Amino acid sequence: MRILIPALVLAACGGGADGAVVEGTFGPGLAADGVWVVESERGERADSSGFRLADLTPGPVSLRLIRGGDTAAVLNVSGLPDGARLRLEGLRVDGDTRYAFPRSIELDGADVVTVNGMRLAPAGRIPREVDVEGAVLAWSSDIGALLVRPADARMPDLRVVVGMATEVVGTDGGGADAVNLRPGDSIRVEGRADEGYVVATRITMPVRIGGAAADADSGADGDALSAASRVRIASPPPLHGDGTDGGGGGSSSTAAAPAPAVPIARAPQGRGNDDRGRGRGRGEERGKGRGHDKKNRG
Repeated sequence: MRILIPALVLAACGGGADGAVVEGTFGPGLAADGVWVVESERGERADSSGFRLADLTPGPVSLRLIRGGDTAAVLNVSGLPDGARLRLEGLRVDGDTRYAFPRSIELDGADVVTVNGMRLAPAGRIPREVDVEGAVLAWSSDIGALLVRPADARMPDLRVVVGMATEVVGTDGGGADAVNLRPGDSIRVEGRADEGYVVATRITMPVRIGGAAADADSGADGDALSAASRVRIASPPPLHGDGTDGGGGGSSSTAAAPAPAVPIARAPQGRGNDDRGRGRGRGEERGKGRGHDKKNRG
């Protein structure tokens, strides 16, 4: 009896449910028959329905999705406390790096989670009206897409849609040109959230003198900036001529951050990664940004 009572007490207090849970399903082009946890040297089975890992120790978790004895994809996850549950929906793999990114996530027990360097959260956790300060991680004028890391660590990285109606101004209140946006710039984004994207109505960016930002303070951490030149941003949803969301969009529009392709040869084992991208900007007229109609990334 002295043995059974402590066991019953632990079960009633949830002692047997310690540790984090990570689940995943596979999108097109990705299949695995096993999952390997690098830190604990532990393997679990996977099948066409996905995988489930329970009782994971809090802290960075390095996962390898295995197919036929080879690594099919890499998942570096951090930010999961005891009792947290993360579900990664529709994982797809970048062929160059083998990094896998989800189409969308479910997350309980934490505000955000980091997956292969991307700060993610369920799309519903982005407020409807957005007014945030943060740092530019990547910018692509070709698809009118801006990737921003909010200063508030409880918010995910934001996919910002820059359209014809987006007003771009400098911190001095005058007109600005989005072509001068650079990774690491501290900016302010105002707009509205729509299924994980932020459709920007106004962007306030640093004033540049002779190509250098007059604002000395950068809102991005060194790790994010060091990887900023190695990411290609996923396409935003199609835009109308007024810069608003066209209302269509594919499955990727449900994620709270893009699934970038990070051209690095290999993820280091046993550690998380923070890989970001660098794009170029383009603007037109005083106080206006420019975006282009593009379909979602399949």
